[in-house]
Amino acid sequence: MAEFSSIQKNKLVQKLKGINVTTEKEILNLKVAELKKINEMENIQNLTLKDIEIIWLMQEAIEKKSLLEFFTNTE
Repeated sequence: MAEFSSIQKNKLVQKLKGINVTTEKEILNLKVAELKKINEMENIQNLTLKDIEIIWLMQEAIEKKSLLEFFTNTE
């Protein structure tokens, strides 16, 4: 599995904040339609396939209760 930098992860978090996704529960419940909103917003950089992969990994980390390790690359 690919490693992602803290910068990539933080950029994704900023994109999610742009569509008001700010809690772990909201991240777990993300739908493709909500992600499409990111690409429709002019002030937010478009979502990439890498971003979607990071979201999947973030969801896994939330389910494992290891989100801190996910963001500090200490998994």
